[in-house]
Order: sequence, then C-alpha cells, then structure tokens
Amino acid sequence: MRITKSMRKFEYEFDVKAERFLWKHPVLGFLSIFVGMPIFVLACVCISTMVIAFPIAWFFGWF
Repeated sequence: MRITKSMRKFEYEFDVKAERFLWKHPVLGFLSIFVGMPIFVLACVCISTMVIAFPIAWFFGWF
C-alpha cells in the first residue's frame, strides 16, 4: 500500500509540474506533446523490436 501511495504522489506532482510548464511555455509544450512524444514512442517501439528480433534472427542464422 505504501508503494501505491508514493506512486500516486509522484504522478500528482508530475502532473502539476507538467501543467505549470504548459501554462508558462505553450509553444514548447505543444511541440513536446504532439511532436516529441510520438517520436519517443516510436523510438521505444523500434528499440524493443530490435532487442527481440536480433537474437531470434541470430539464433536462426538469418543475421
């Protein structure tokens, strides 16, 4: 229960800081949300796919 409470506190504090950033810097906030986050998600998907696919390809001799 303590871990859940600390995670909720961290999430709340992050939301407050993100909202404050968006109010102070609307252009940077817009770019980070609608440009930066999709690029970050695509990079994470690409890296995780490589981590899974390269060992399988190496094991089967495709690489």
